[in-house]
Amino acid sequence: MKLARTLLAVCLCLTAIAGFAQKGQNNPLFRFATKAEAQMLITDIDQYTNGWNQFDINVRMQTNEGRKSQLLTLAMSCVQNWSDADKKKVTNAFNGVIASIKKQKLTLHYPDEIVLIKTSMQEEGGADAYTRKNWIAINENVLNNAQETQLKSLVAHELFHILTRYDLNFKKAVYQTIGFTVLDREIIFPTDLMEKRISNPDISRYDSYAPFTVNGTTQNYTMVTYTDRPYEGGNLFDYMKTGLIPLNEHFVPVQESGKTIIVPVEQAKDFYEKIGKNTEYVVNPEEILADNFASLIMEKKGLPNPEVIDRIREVLKK
Repeated sequence: MKLARTLLAVCLCLTAIAGFAQKGQNNPLFRFATKAEAQMLITDIDQYTNGWNQFDINVRMQTNEGRKSQLLTLAMSCVQNWSDADKKKVTNAFNGVIASIKKQKLTLHYPDEIVLIKTSMQEEGGADAYTRKNWIAINENVLNNAQETQLKSLVAHELFHILTRYDLNFKKAVYQTIGFTVLDREIIFPTDLMEKRISNPDISRYDSYAPFTVNGTTQNYTMVTYTDRPYEGGNLFDYMKTGLIPLNEHFVPVQESGKTIIVPVEQAKDFYEKIGKNTEYVVNPEEILADNFASLIMEKKGLPNPEVIDRIREVLKK
């Protein structure tokens, strides 16, 4: 009996420190990875790391002759240990998100657990955070400098990526709120586009499209973030461009003279009519919706297009 009470006390203590939340429909179970575990996760050869092209590697390594093995080694070296103060901040942010979900009576479906990683973020160009599979990596600078509300909003944004990755039905429904259809398969990009596409760890599949009107003609397009030049120095975000790729009736990217057509989003006159103007982060429907989801969780007021938030809310109440 004494041993049992001791073990129970230890478990309760670890739960409080590690940031576990009780698992349930609206309670994600989250925990903080040890440095060793985080190094294994961040160097996993998965769909994201397999999709890196030479530019992806060069821009993250900030060299013209990078190798995948070097980038994986860099990522491993960027992982850091969690301090108790960091854990408390992130736990408070998660609990704030969970409280908002309960208050608004939203229904979400989570993976069995969400794993949290702390990193210097050099491996992703200094981004605030990103996700892969069921884990979220957070920048040490964000942990040191972000206000409580900022961290809560960031957690909500990254949680959205976990949700769409975990629940395809949710992804299909929520993408429809801004006019995008999600296919049951990934759209296959031609080689020339794969060489210039900038990989985003938050996008697990390129599988969505929407009709846009360009030069008076309405056609289905998929969104892509790409570079129009090789790496010449500088940061990842210096190279990011957003374009629309026209698709044929089989959802295959359209080419002209052997090159995939990329249309600047500015040429689609109805682009912002569909996605709204609640966020400037319009690189992909996944990121557009993640920002809108965060605004919903934060109960943000005075947005240019509150109807987008209302539509997302309706999806989460079904």
